[in-house]
Amino acid sequence: MTEHNNQFTPEDVDAQIEHFAGSSREQSRLLSNAHSPDERLVADLQLMYHQGAPRAIADEDEQSLQHAWERIAMIAAEKQARRPGRQPRPNARNAVMTQADKQPKNVMNLFEKRTWQQRIGLIAAACVIVVVVGSMVLLFNAARIKNTGTASGSHPGATPTPTIASNSSIKLSKDVGKVVYTWNGRQHGQLEDFYDLAWSKDSRHIASAATNVAVWDATTGQNSVLLNPDQSSPYGSGSILAVKWSPNGKYVASTYGGQILIWDPATKTVLQKLTYPGAPVASTATSNGKYLNSYAPLSGGVMIYDFAWSPDGKSIVAANPFHNGTAASESMLIWDVATQKVTTKIAGHTDAVQNLAWSPDGKYIASSAYDGTVRIWDAQNGQSVYKLNAPDGRDAAALAWSPTSKRLLIGFMNGTLESIDATNGTHPLKYSIAGGNAISSVAWSPDGKMVAMAGKGVKLFDAQKNALLYTYSGDANGIRCMAWSPDGKYIATGAYTGVGSSNASVKVWIAK
Repeated sequence: MTEHNNQFTPEDVDAQIEHFAGSSREQSRLLSNAHSPDERLVADLQLMYHQGAPRAIADEDEQSLQHAWERIAMIAAEKQARRPGRQPRPNARNAVMTQADKQPKNVMNLFEKRTWQQRIGLIAAACVIVVVVGSMVLLFNAARIKNTGTASGSHPGATPTPTIASNSSIKLSKDVGKVVYTWNGRQHGQLEDFYDLAWSKDSRHIASAATNVAVWDATTGQNSVLLNPDQSSPYGSGSILAVKWSPNGKYVASTYGGQILIWDPATKTVLQKLTYPGAPVASTATSNGKYLNSYAPLSGGVMIYDFAWSPDGKSIVAANPFHNGTAASESMLIWDVATQKVTTKIAGHTDAVQNLAWSPDGKYIASSAYDGTVRIWDAQNGQSVYKLNAPDGRDAAALAWSPTSKRLLIGFMNGTLESIDATNGTHPLKYSIAGGNAISSVAWSPDGKMVAMAGKGVKLFDAQKNALLYTYSGDANGIRCMAWSPDGKYIATGAYTGVGSSNASVKVWIAK
């Protein structure tokens, strides 16, 4: 059963929608396109997000200062009306206030034709008012932060308010970090911890990899579909270490020992199998240990750690499944998906390749391996373009391309996070991370403005400078996998809870 956050229950969403009924063209547009209950909930959440978003703090402070200047003008005008020798008419106050309303910003005209004593008095009065109003703004702001922290108390461990870095122009809403729902794997038939997460292109579905593959509705956490590679095998499928949606959003691909399986999630059938040369194929008829078991590569099983689709969906690159990464003299292979034939062999790494990423423009492939290097390859011919050494020895870094393909985000096991110009390593940008925890996953926001790293929690940074924007700590355990939705609104995280744990879950939370 899905565990919903209290602020995102269907009842609260309905109440919000009824409150805004008939008052927004945006509401009519969204709801007119919602046909099914799931689509209606998506529309409801979007409305709740847009219509319930608070004004920026900067706007409130600007209005407070504007009010202060108007008050200064009014008091100064009243003092002018009460000068010795002039008797105010019965309606003088109304006349003065009308004059102040007409010229709220022209304070300097009040100083014309004044003696120096009168000018000093006006300046002193203005300073006192500014100090008083400024103090009230600070007190109200502190109370607002305190109330927000109290309201967020239903999200244990989550930072109640976003951190706005002083050197960043990016503004996050107060809802960032709020959990939309928690998806418990065991309750939906997916056992063990999660190794990978992937969003569909339209942000409507999530696929998770464990001992099988699960696909579910990304907005509600319901309507789960399980994809089991080999239900008849007495050994089971072992761990599935990677899962990816095809670029067109129709298919799901996953690892399975030494194979890549391409699924049709609608029919739960395998459409294609890409088998790495030399890798044993799963069979229930053998008893010699030649089965696909990710936990035991040295006892006869083999495993592909990671793979990646080309942006056009025509090719797949996969890491060498053998434990030392040197078998058959290659680090990776590229298949033509339609013909299932190997088109390119990539050699260079001297140990197992852990992570792969294909650039959005299709020109390059980035890889990291346990030989302690990050490498950039020409996707057309498999030639090496650039190599970066990890700061600490046997380190297989997490990788993510920027949406423009110009920069690569790298997260090392020693906690170092940096982005570089991908083809030559120039213009490095390093991010400061307190604690230096190991980084398990990195991601770039779809608009290119933010980057995220996961390890002991998730940190969001300004992509252009070393500026921490927000820290999410809603998972008590370390986070093994993370994925940013293509629409940029949400992040899904899978925490490490231990083999066989009944608490293995995915949390979907607001990312901006």
